[in-house]
Amino acid sequence: MKKITLLLVIIFTFLFSTASWGDWNYLTENVYGSKFYYDKDRIRKSGKFIYFWELHDHLKPTKWGDLSLTRYTQLDCSNFRYKTLKIESYNKSMGEGEMIHEFTPPDEWKYPRPKGSLENMYNTICGEHQ
Repeated sequence: MKKITLLLVIIFTFLFSTASWGDWNYLTENVYGSKFYYDKDRIRKSGKFIYFWELHDHLKPTKWGDLSLTRYTQLDCSNFRYKTLKIESYNKSMGEGEMIHEFTPPDEWKYPRPKGSLENMYNTICGEHQ
């Protein structure tokens, strides 16, 4: 009986772990060592816009104490601009651990910096999903 209980606990631990995001697809790394991923399984397209979750995994904690953040992004590939719809930061790598901050930024379009990590990431996503 104890073996069955232990087996069930192990199975449910893996099935319902905190890493419920699915598979993050690595795209690029910046000069500071932060790695950029996106969730390919949760991309949604509506008209000319692509909606997706991205993950920024930092090499060391930021000044706010987070090691990673997830962003829900609206991408307009035709004008190559984006809006950040939601940001969540975490105290552990890969969007795990305790959520430190949750933020809804102002509703404004931005343009990725030329030759930067976001430009690289958004070029890849636009190329794969248009």
